[in-house]
Amino acid sequence: MIQLPFDIELMNGKGVPKKFHIRRATPDDLDAVMNLQQTIVDALPNKDVYATYNREESLDALETDYCYIATTEDGDVAGYSVLIAGTTPVVEKNYGHYFDYDEEHLSRTASLDLTMVAPPYRGHGLQRLFNKIRIGQAIELGATEGLTSIAPSNPYSYNNFLIMNFHIADRRKLYGGKDRYLLRKEFFKEPEKKPDLL
Repeated sequence: MIQLPFDIELMNGKGVPKKFHIRRATPDDLDAVMNLQQTIVDALPNKDVYATYNREESLDALETDYCYIATTEDGDVAGYSVLIAGTTPVVEKNYGHYFDYDEEHLSRTASLDLTMVAPPYRGHGLQRLFNKIRIGQAIELGATEGLTSIAPSNPYSYNNFLIMNFHIADRRKLYGGKDRYLLRKEFFKEPEKKPDLL
């Protein structure tokens, strides 16, 4: 697992490097997170690509889930990401409910939820970095499976998950009727039980 906090320099597709500070987000970051979300929504030509959190949901995530934030040397919030672990007290948020997982299966299922990257900092690989951090955290917490939802019209995010060996498990309407792929990845398979010979 990647140890937090840390500083990293990431290069975009034009070869321009940028330094980022990555840390666990706290409830003190609520205003910054809401401002980032609003900036992203305002810049979207197709609002259906993104399912927003309201302020109460954002605070709940910061208090109960594993949230990560990326800032620049100038103090700008460049990105934010949420992991819902099966061990989180409010497991109703677990994507495993879409597949009718039982309680034991839910406890081993992590949901890679919201990721936001501010427009000026896209192309540096922040979403992929957040995915690595979240998967590492999920495995450390005992998860054996990860689920996420992606808008079919969002090829950038879709490809970032395909690169990490997620596959489409379902397609359905979520978040009030928004078209979504549900993607799944098994982190490692449990050993098969040997038959009882007695």
